[in-house]
Amino acid sequence: MSEGNPDRQRLKSSLPFNEDAAKLGKNLANQFCVLMKTAQIHDISNVAFDQPAENFMKTFEEMVRSGIDISLNLRGDYLYMGETKLKMDIDSFISFTSITEEMKKRGVGGITFKESSRVGDIKRFISIFAGIDTKSESPYESLSKQITKMGLLGVEIEKFEEQKENFEEILEDTKEIAKSTYFKTITAVSEVMENLKLGQSVSIKRAKRVVQSMVDLLLHEESTLLGLTTLRCHDEYTHNHSVNVCIMALTLGQRLGYHKRNLGEIGIASLLHDIGKSEIPLDILNKPSDFSEEEWKIMRRHPIHGVRSIIKLKGLNESAIRVAMGSFEHHLNYDLSGYPKLQRKRDVTLIGRIIGIVDCYDALTSSRVYNRSPFPPEKALRFMLNKSGKAFDPILLKIFINAIGIFPVGTLVLLSTNELGVIVQANPNPEYIDRPKVRLITDRSGNEINGEIIDLTETDPSSGRVTRSIIKTIDALKYKIDVSKYFR
Repeated sequence: MSEGNPDRQRLKSSLPFNEDAAKLGKNLANQFCVLMKTAQIHDISNVAFDQPAENFMKTFEEMVRSGIDISLNLRGDYLYMGETKLKMDIDSFISFTSITEEMKKRGVGGITFKESSRVGDIKRFISIFAGIDTKSESPYESLSKQITKMGLLGVEIEKFEEQKENFEEILEDTKEIAKSTYFKTITAVSEVMENLKLGQSVSIKRAKRVVQSMVDLLLHEESTLLGLTTLRCHDEYTHNHSVNVCIMALTLGQRLGYHKRNLGEIGIASLLHDIGKSEIPLDILNKPSDFSEEEWKIMRRHPIHGVRSIIKLKGLNESAIRVAMGSFEHHLNYDLSGYPKLQRKRDVTLIGRIIGIVDCYDALTSSRVYNRSPFPPEKALRFMLNKSGKAFDPILLKIFINAIGIFPVGTLVLLSTNELGVIVQANPNPEYIDRPKVRLITDRSGNEINGEIIDLTETDPSSGRVTRSIIKTIDALKYKIDVSKYFR
């Protein structure tokens, strides 16, 4: 129907990103989805329509007052409000996906709500939109005819034009969702521990939800989540560390072939492995110098405190024992040295062995209150390999190293071309474990750049030789390079 003005489109695309328009656009899209789903169940005269329609109109009127172009557009798999891209997050994921699918089924690439639109127009349009037979030969033409027949002058539609996928946009959206999930998980574990400190009733429903979101992301984009473990904050070490351990335990669990449901259990166990620290006095927990023998005795009690806390939690049910074992065993070594001491010898559970490995790795590579000089990733792995078979299950440790690579995500490296790069993804092929994907951060002359991502298995077509190789790793801390900014 509406073809749009090319000059107007060019003008719009040059406008700066409008945060208010994006927020209102996201709200309107979510409300449109609610209306759409309501129309699939009820007639528009049903009272079930009243509240969703009222919510939609409130946002619509606010957008009209703000002069925002109220045009819901579909480009590839992305939703825009006018020319403002609506950023997907965990809260809007289902709504955006539903709208995208339903618009594509009807061949609709754009829906414009004019300022003259009234609540009756919106209801009638939604009813027509939901009622179109999407299996017919030309659902778009049918929808267009129905709009004309009903005399709906306040709503216009445009035909969907297939566009080539923009992989940079896909990567950016994945990073945004991953960051949102990461920080929501920190908030969830923080709330659990704070409530325990205050002696309040604690539910872990929110923690379970964010862990499940993390599992879903991990199954699609492992390297993006692993990259977020480079976000370090020594002042929030306990919560930061718990989320990092959760991510890496899930990565290891996935490599072991765990089913999605069981991955969720590993995720909760690893997220709550340090929950017993909620009972450790803050002056000991945050002490910047070495612990005295008495303080070490108190610190070594936190796995037992953790078991007591986990058993009291609401929402764990039958998995409580397995989750509690993760807390109890994460400082028990493979050879049963470590702590707490066992009265009877027995094997450490698989969850305990998994958490023990990833807990140690993150602790070694993190900045903490009493250790602000963390190990570079490859040095941490060398340290752990020296303890294979004693502190760590040798088979699990090999699988872990294969998962994160001998050059783990976040490692700073010098390449044979004299460029500096940050490892962003391990090579999934064990034969090329020393050839990960690298984001270039300096050129050959040492000038800082936000360069492209290079696959170190790439070869020169003329010679057949690889174009770049890793010469050595570099201590990012020593050169004051914050590698985490390349994953934000």
